[in-house]
Amino acid sequence: MAETPTQKTGKFPSSIPYIIGNEAAERFNYYGLRAILTTFMVAQFYNHSGSTDPDVVQAAEATANAKTHDFVAMTYLLPMFGGMMADWFWGKYKTILWLSMLYACGSVMVALSVDSEVMFTTSLMLIALGAGGIKPCVSANVGDQFDESNSHLISKAFDAFYASINAGSVLSILLIPYLKSHYGATVAFGVPAIAMGVAVFFFWLGRNKYRRVPPPKFDSNKMVILLTAFLSLVASYLYFDKYKHAGIGPVLGAWLVLVLALAFVFKKQWFAKPGNFVGINLYALTNGGFAAASKEYGDDAIAGIRSVWRVLSVFAFIPVFWALWDQSQSEWVVQASKMDLNFLGIKWEAEQISFVNAAFILAFIPLFSFVIFPALNKAGLKVTPLRKIGVGFVLTALSFVIIAIIQGWIDAGEKPNISWQILAFVVLTAGEVLISITGLEYAYTQSPPSMKSTIMACWLISVTLGNVLVSVIQNNIKDGGFFAQFHGANFFWLFTGICGATAVLFMIISPRIKEKSYII
Repeated sequence: MAETPTQKTGKFPSSIPYIIGNEAAERFNYYGLRAILTTFMVAQFYNHSGSTDPDVVQAAEATANAKTHDFVAMTYLLPMFGGMMADWFWGKYKTILWLSMLYACGSVMVALSVDSEVMFTTSLMLIALGAGGIKPCVSANVGDQFDESNSHLISKAFDAFYASINAGSVLSILLIPYLKSHYGATVAFGVPAIAMGVAVFFFWLGRNKYRRVPPPKFDSNKMVILLTAFLSLVASYLYFDKYKHAGIGPVLGAWLVLVLALAFVFKKQWFAKPGNFVGINLYALTNGGFAAASKEYGDDAIAGIRSVWRVLSVFAFIPVFWALWDQSQSEWVVQASKMDLNFLGIKWEAEQISFVNAAFILAFIPLFSFVIFPALNKAGLKVTPLRKIGVGFVLTALSFVIIAIIQGWIDAGEKPNISWQILAFVVLTAGEVLISITGLEYAYTQSPPSMKSTIMACWLISVTLGNVLVSVIQNNIKDGGFFAQFHGANFFWLFTGICGATAVLFMIISPRIKEKSYII
């Protein structure tokens, strides 16, 4: 029998090691910076005299925390713009290379500006622009290296990609605080900067091995939209920085006016063939649905639009996962400080316990990929991306059951051992493997070629939305609102209920979501 063109060769693309090496070094840089950022700014810029006055200390910590959250917020908002740049203008390779160079420059400037707050914070914004800009492109670039002949290996590639993230973060979280304590801030920030330089160089070395998907022909109208959206984001950031008390209403109103203005100015482009996502959806909305739009724009275009909506319908659930997961880096740390921290003969710091998350990730990836999933498939239980995500929600909720029980003990005046929280981390990490890794793969495979980087950016924005949910509830509790009744253990039971309800709803809806893979 003749061999078909789509025969599975079983070979990994030769470009994958360069992408994985680049990601490990870049994550070493980012997490090393994050590990010492807040404590450095408190001591260096906001309480440089070392005052022990409670008011001074509180103000210094609040200011440093605010600056850190500004940095993280920008890092997770800017992927949308990086995705647009890659999908519309530069392509993924150029976007990653050029923004990584900006990222590396910002990292070097951080190390050289430890005595200047203005230069230091400016350097952080360069890092946010670079790190945020490349986020949707790097993971999408992994998928671009595959075609029909080796598409069966894409899950293993994303597993390796996710493992490289955790390997880089584990090493930096252990090393960089030690360097800061023994050799000073310049060395501590300088080592991650060197790692970022290595990341750029390693990515460049693979330039002749990458399978590149070219962007469409340059469209000046898209450039206007991109610049307008970017300037709107900058204006909104400056507004909130100065007028936080005024709330979000004025910004939402301004953005609505902006969207209506763009719709009027670019209406011809939005409805022109072959059409774009916004234009085709508007046409379908005003002309009788996708059946009518299919006659106007073609079946393939409408199939792509439907795929995007299917992906976004899955993404609508994901912020709940991040709302719970990110508490393991904050609320869980506060809980750990009230527990018995002696474990395995070592007296741990409360801030160190989250390290076990990355350690379990490195153990669970091969366990799930090479043992559990094959065993389930062999037993006749087909493992699909949506089923993985559904089970991941259940496990995430169960981890909060453990945390809520622990908090109940603490509320009762007991001091439980930290091993109980480590058990919660084991369960949470299993949920992370099933949701986060699967989500990266699902975002790439289920989105059409022209939307892959942008869809990856939407995945990253789900992190921001999850944190907004927690922030709204925490602020409501602080102000004595409806959620004030959920304090102590009840706070964690609340999120257990939210995640449990999300899991049930997802399991009801997900079987109705059709899947269509786009491997190019």
